[in-house]
Amino acid sequence: MSDTVTIEQRLLKVDELFVYRIPPMKSAEGHRAELWDLSKPLSTCSLLVVRRDDSLCIDIMAERPKPNAPAGAKESYLFAQSNAKVDLSKPGNQLERWVVPVVDSSRYFALRIRDPNSGREAFIGIGFRERLDATNFRMSMEDYVNSIRREFKAVELRKKYEESEEDKTLKESEEEREADPLNAKSHFTLKEGEKIHINIKSSKPRTKRQPMSSSGTGLTGLRPPPPPASATPSTSDAAPSDDEWGDFEG
Repeated sequence: MSDTVTIEQRLLKVDELFVYRIPPMKSAEGHRAELWDLSKPLSTCSLLVVRRDDSLCIDIMAERPKPNAPAGAKESYLFAQSNAKVDLSKPGNQLERWVVPVVDSSRYFALRIRDPNSGREAFIGIGFRERLDATNFRMSMEDYVNSIRREFKAVELRKKYEESEEDKTLKESEEEREADPLNAKSHFTLKEGEKIHINIKSSKPRTKRQPMSSSGTGLTGLRPPPPPASATPSTSDAAPSDDEWGDFEG
């Protein structure tokens, strides 16, 4: 399921619109409605002008018998469509690329349409019975262009504001360093992929080795033997009996 949200704003709806098959433009002067055989339109349709996100969609709707319905029932379908997208940064993407007024009338226009299947583009003629409908069509074009222009200007102003804030921050940092080089604020932001290596020394003090003491035995590093458990000598330590020395008596 797609999470894409399309913002749609209806700008104009006209119930009656004449559609013409027009010849190629013969001169650089422009399209002329008098060459379109105005009494024989290709179809009579309705018009819907809608802004979808940043694009202006001019939908030409026609009617046809509705299948599997009672006699006389009709349904609307998309007869032709023009998707205009104005980009103020590109001179070639102006509204005149898609909607071209004719030079000999204020009620007729040449409209660039695109086949969604083949991608081919062609011009068709559109005309309004009432001059007021033609005026409203022009005003819907102007509303779209003006909204794009306001949004483009807002983006430019925001960009300038962010650049000025960045310059202001850099200037303040420079002034702090000049005023107090020792206490100036520094920026320690790491760049992407950059690392810091820190060597940490142990805070535990090293124990000083004591010299080995010497005992009465002449050996160093050995503790003296413990004192006897009792002052009374044991039987094994008593003087030898006379029987042991009897053989040596004279």
